[in-house]
Amino acid sequence: MKKLLFSACLAAAASLSFVTAATAQNTNQTATIQDADNLKSSDAALFNQFNDSVNTERLAMDEYTLPELFADSLKWDGLSESIDVVFINEGAGYRNQLLFSLNDGPQTMLFDDIASTESILKETQSKLERKANKIAQVESDIAQLETTIQTTELSVEERAAAESDLSKKQKELTNRTNALALEKTLGDNGLGSMKLGDSKSLSGLSGDVGIDFFIKADGARRDAGKIYGADPDANADGLQHLIAREFKQGNDNWVLLGFEDLYGVHTSEGGSSDRDFNDVVIAVRGVTGRRVDEPQDVPEPMTIAGLLLVGGLGLGQARRKAR
Repeated sequence: MKKLLFSACLAAAASLSFVTAATAQNTNQTATIQDADNLKSSDAALFNQFNDSVNTERLAMDEYTLPELFADSLKWDGLSESIDVVFINEGAGYRNQLLFSLNDGPQTMLFDDIASTESILKETQSKLERKANKIAQVESDIAQLETTIQTTELSVEERAAAESDLSKKQKELTNRTNALALEKTLGDNGLGSMKLGDSKSLSGLSGDVGIDFFIKADGARRDAGKIYGADPDANADGLQHLIAREFKQGNDNWVLLGFEDLYGVHTSEGGSSDRDFNDVVIAVRGVTGRRVDEPQDVPEPMTIAGLLLVGGLGLGQARRKAR
């Protein structure tokens, strides 16, 4: 009986050990990141199908034409040689970054400055000029305040107010000057170097590979930018920041993803977000996901709990045989 008991426990432990090892192996999945062909150049018709789903107000995708997927259920389809990620458009004032994670592993940078002169909220030279003009205006205000303080006879209260205004303007000048200097270090001297359709490929995948995408809001400008992904509970405001739609083209599996980069609820609810989900829009080839309108899959029986149950049944059988 002791021998049978030991064998049953050993079998359960071996099975559990196998699952743990497999999980660790999957978690350590890595991919080779490479530039890929620009989709707008290589297949303009397909790019336009994706881009036509984007406008300045909201990411308007017909749920019946493009079925909604659970954004946290995406995985490599196992058939494609690579996962291809295509920049479709962006409607953000922020300079966002796109990251990805394989099998809940570390987040890896894919696009480090999502900004373009071609996007729906395009970067232009006039934006930089307006920032420079504002700096010049603040400098003029400072000079005027300094002259007033130095040459005008003021009461104690007036002098204190003028000096307070001067201090505020000096801080504003510093902040605006630093912000413009930082902007000019970004792609193409602040204008954004990305072209619509720019693509990256993730290759070298094997086995069962889940993939998650994230944006770092204004991450190209600020290290402290908030990171938003498919899991609302993991987002700083507890809200959904990513929507996913399924698109099929021949044998290719595509998913169209739209991100919201602003914190909090909609402005109509007292927040500061437009909740339009067009701040970063990407199309991903070579992935599938679970549709929202499909029943949830039945959990697989060979979970860890299932293995322990199998071990328990083995013990029971051992006792019965011993009798």
